[in-house]
Amino acid sequence: MTLPRPDARGWIGIGVYALVVMVLVMLAALPELRQDEYFKTVATLIVGAFIKDVVAWAYAATKGGGELAERNASLVEQQAKASPPISDPEAK
Repeated sequence: MTLPRPDARGWIGIGVYALVVMVLVMLAALPELRQDEYFKTVATLIVGAFIKDVVAWAYAATKGGGELAERNASLVEQQAKASPPISDPEAK
């Protein structure tokens, strides 16, 4: 049995989980990092702002957005082919 490969949202979820685990493992392995202001700032940016923004972007869009865009482009192209050509009134 083979597992299906994750889609883009799946990879984003895996990456976010890995970043959080990495920060927590670093804090467990090196307790002195809890006093380092630079590490706390970077960890806050990774766990707070970065993950919040990336996850919101990835999961706010509809999953069928790409298919919808392709279908709309196809409809516009069909309509453009069916309509009469536009003439330039200044060319006469």
